[in-house]
Amino acid sequence: MSALAPTQAPSRWQQILIWLAFIVLDTGTQIAFKWGAEGLGDMDFGLEMLAKSVTLPGVWFAVIGYLGTFLVWMAILRDMPLSRAFPMTGLVYITVPLFAWGAFGEHISLLRAGGIALIIFGVVLLGSEDGHEGA
Repeated sequence: MSALAPTQAPSRWQQILIWLAFIVLDTGTQIAFKWGAEGLGDMDFGLEMLAKSVTLPGVWFAVIGYLGTFLVWMAILRDMPLSRAFPMTGLVYITVPLFAWGAFGEHISLLRAGGIALIIFGVVLLGSEDGHEGA
C-alpha cells in the first residue's frame, strides 16, 4: 500500500461550497422523505407500508439524498473537528421548516420562528471561532 500525498486544506470558499452542498442535500432529503410519506396515506406501519414505500419516488430521492449527504459529511469531517462541524448541521433546522412551509404549506409559529432565530445566532457564534483548535 502506498502512502497518499497529504491534501491541502480547503480554502474558505471551498468550505462554504461544501457546507452549501450539505445543507442542500440534507434539506432536499428531508423534503423527499415528507413527499414519500405523503404517498403512504394512512397506511399502518408494517410490511405493506414498506412494500408501498419502495415504489414511491420521494423515498428513492431521499435514499439517494442520504448517500450524497454521507459523502459530503465525510468531506467536511476530513477537515473540521466533529465538535465544531456537528453543531453547524443545525442549519438544516432553518432550511427544512422553510422549505416545508413552501412545499407543503406547513405552519411556522412565532415560537418556532424564534427558535430558528436562536439557531441562526448559535451557528453565527460557532462560525466566528478563530480556528485555533487542537487537532
